[in-house]
Amino acid sequence: MKKSYYTDLLALLGIGGAHPGGIELTKDIMMQFDIKDKKFLEVGCGTGQTSAYLHDRGALLTTMDAHSLMVEKANARFIEMGLACRAMLGNIEKSDFTSNTFDFILAESVLSFTDTLSSLKEIHRLLNFGGTFMGIEMVKKNTLPEVIENRMKEFYGLSNIYSFDGWKHVLQESGFTSISLKSIPLDDLEPVEPDFNPSSDIEEKFFQVMQEHEELTSMSRPYIELCVISCTK
Repeated sequence: MKKSYYTDLLALLGIGGAHPGGIELTKDIMMQFDIKDKKFLEVGCGTGQTSAYLHDRGALLTTMDAHSLMVEKANARFIEMGLACRAMLGNIEKSDFTSNTFDFILAESVLSFTDTLSSLKEIHRLLNFGGTFMGIEMVKKNTLPEVIENRMKEFYGLSNIYSFDGWKHVLQESGFTSISLKSIPLDDLEPVEPDFNPSSDIEEKFFQVMQEHEELTSMSRPYIELCVISCTK
């Protein structure tokens, strides 16, 4: 996983549901699944907004993030809400969980910021046979200019920005079957009120990071869509 100040920025601002569509898109996607009493792993839980929703749905929840400040803020949320779940520090590229453990695994705007193939192979290892992986990730159109793609990779610490066919290939290479990919244009998503829990002392450099992120978002918007991934082991 490459170092990116962008993930530090998200942690410092305590942004929940940073992916386009936010928690409302997550709810729309997850409502089609019965997750009550199912062993459920959320990868890259962030500040715990989705985790709290999954807990309320009755999932037997394990939740993790690779950023220590995100874990701290997620656990503060859970304690404040009186929830029994606790977030743990962990890297999905290589975890300590036993194989064939979970019925569901969810990753929202996470895998693109990791070694995606390693992460997907690990997710496949952790799922029970017949288990379901759900992902929400960005997907590039074939028209994405190389200069913008390279700038995005450098700024966000990305190894790849996958096309629709690229996601299908890497999922197949990881061992998944019954792969469903749904592309959602960003303009079709309703604006969502952001969820914030900012740290008290944020260095000036992170406001510069925020500005560059906003510039890149505007620049890349015509060439990026959201990809909703559903597949089974």
